[in-house]
Amino acid sequence: MASGLVQRWLRTGREEETPAQCRRGRHVLQTPGLRLQTPTLWDRRMMQAGASDPQAQRWLGWPEQDVTPERDREHLLALPAGRGRVLSGTGGSLWWLAAVDPADNRVAGLIVVDWDTGEIGCSLAPRFRGRGLGTGLFASAAEFAHCHLGIPSITAGTEPGNAACVGALASAGFIRVAGPDTHYLPDGRVVPARWFRHESAEPTTCGA
Repeated sequence: MASGLVQRWLRTGREEETPAQCRRGRHVLQTPGLRLQTPTLWDRRMMQAGASDPQAQRWLGWPEQDVTPERDREHLLALPAGRGRVLSGTGGSLWWLAAVDPADNRVAGLIVVDWDTGEIGCSLAPRFRGRGLGTGLFASAAEFAHCHLGIPSITAGTEPGNAACVGALASAGFIRVAGPDTHYLPDGRVVPARWFRHESAEPTTCGA
């Protein structure tokens, strides 16, 4: 993200009310403490900022060009969610949801589902960690994949040392499965890996 991005921020389009249920290309789910919704273009930038701190990047390992500079993160995460054009399409095979704090309408994290591989990922912004929200986030990722996108089986990987993620996956109903012992992160690091799966016998799609 360009260093001057925050300074060039402009409201792009009118702010629309979040629908109560999925419709017209927009997905929405509710989980205790969070609202999950199809992001706008600016939500995507906030989602990126919320996962760009060193603690998150230890596990995510994004390329340097995808990490939001520290000087921009706080300002981006203070902006309200839902402004601008809704990204009702996908980024290739990837489907995204913004996790939003309903109390102050700020982006709290993200969910991403890869339609082709069934792999999912979740992340919380720094001030939302340690609140017990991870279980609901992974459970929502499973619901989104199975009941909104029609994907019967999804997988999630994490490092064995990421106890918070391992615990959240297990609490959300993911079952540990066999998989490669290591995983290549986008930044080139090779890390130990533990794999989990969640399945649905009757996947379906929603009104969106």
